[in-house]
Amino acid sequence: MRIRFPTSRPVIFGVMFMVALIMFLPLRMVVSGVTAREASGLAWAGSLKEARVGPAVLGDLDARLSPVRLLVGEARLAVSRADFTGAVVMAPNRRAAESVTGTLPLDGLPVGSFDFSDVSVRFRDGLCDRAEGIVRANTDRGSLSGAARCDRGALLLPLANGSGEDKLDLRVTGDGRYDAGIVAGGQPVTISGQF
Repeated sequence: MRIRFPTSRPVIFGVMFMVALIMFLPLRMVVSGVTAREASGLAWAGSLKEARVGPAVLGDLDARLSPVRLLVGEARLAVSRADFTGAVVMAPNRRAAESVTGTLPLDGLPVGSFDFSDVSVRFRDGLCDRAEGIVRANTDRGSLSGAARCDRGALLLPLANGSGEDKLDLRVTGDGRYDAGIVAGGQPVTISGQF
């Protein structure tokens, strides 16, 4: 018994064209919010050279888009390098970072780098609704650490050293703006910017 589908050649061609387009989608077409000197390869197995997000220096990364998550209407891009792994998820009303672990150097801030330990953050409709994991900031005066959490719709990283003398409260909103309140040696400083 043969099963016949009531489709015309143009419809079949259109479907095949869309499948081919998705299969050979260049990585540079799916990367948003990240600047890189070069994005090469396909979205399913590509690489980013000298990537960064605002002051965060990501470096050279392998990047893979999940085809399974596309079926449920979201784009999940997993990135990795020798000392860093994580994923970025984008959907119509949701953005998230999942299972971020590793070190990110920073440019232009009094913090030299952040160390992330299984940090996940989700923004829904522009508001932080889930945050977890441990973050450590490395400064010239030592390290500050604390747990990621949501506070009044923003991501809050309340970091402090062991004595509580040095503190950093980093607040990030859903549109990528950040405010960093820093107290080092009794001197308060506030820095604002955009990721």
